[in-house]
Amino acid sequence: IAPAWTVDPTLAKIAILIVNLWLGYPYFMLICSGALQAIPADLYEAARVDGANAWQRFYKITLPLLRPSLQTALILRTLLAFEVFAVVIVLGGIDLPVLMGETFKWQFEYRDAGVASAYAVLILGISVVFTLFYLWALKVPEEAQG
Repeated sequence: IAPAWTVDPTLAKIAILIVNLWLGYPYFMLICSGALQAIPADLYEAARVDGANAWQRFYKITLPLLRPSLQTALILRTLLAFEVFAVVIVLGGIDLPVLMGETFKWQFEYRDAGVASAYAVLILGISVVFTLFYLWALKVPEEAQG
């Protein structure tokens, strides 16, 4: 008897999402802990002396100084999310129409490199669109740059 998450498409998508989150968490944790350690304690002390509460210190000091690291991590993790094909195979070969899976099928099962290349270009285009969107949405305002 196969597990329910290999048969039901909804449960399969949830399982893939959980595994991807589990795989990405250490990466984000490492990036965030490194960026947090790079923030000088003097900034927090000066804000505390000026009367800033914890939320103001987080919003005015921590978040702007974490933004470049988080932006890079978010872009890279989004691009790595297109490699969900490996997760699908490890989870039992769930037959979901993911782009990497379709690319693999057309290249190795149907032996049609043209269609597989078209899928690869589509994945590249989607990756570029996501990257440009993140760069636009997360850009640092001019006055915060110094």
